[in-house]
Amino acid sequence: MPLWKKNLLIVWLGSFLTAASMSLVLPFLPLFIEELGVHDPDDVVTWSAIAFGATFLVAAIVSPLWGRLADQKGRKLMLIRASLGMATVMTLISFVQDVYQLVGLRLLMGAVSGFISA
Repeated sequence: MPLWKKNLLIVWLGSFLTAASMSLVLPFLPLFIEELGVHDPDDVVTWSAIAFGATFLVAAIVSPLWGRLADQKGRKLMLIRASLGMATVMTLISFVQDVYQLVGLRLLMGAVSGFISA
């Protein structure tokens, strides 16, 4: 297999796993929000939707910026930046105390992602 096909396969697999992992949090998000002190079922649904959608909303807005920066500075650098940024945010999410911090960090995760556009 040529080198470019191996690289394409690895990048595709990495992008797929990253996108899947960002989406697989959905079934557990309502449980996590309940643990943060929101007990009304309607509020849990609302906060879950806000927290889940926030990441993808911000990612859609900043992706062109990360794509342009990847064209200028290099894709590898942007993929490393996105990986480290998302790993840091995911670690910080485990320490949140309320839903506002959760939504803020999910917004930040969308802002630092940019792995697909790179």
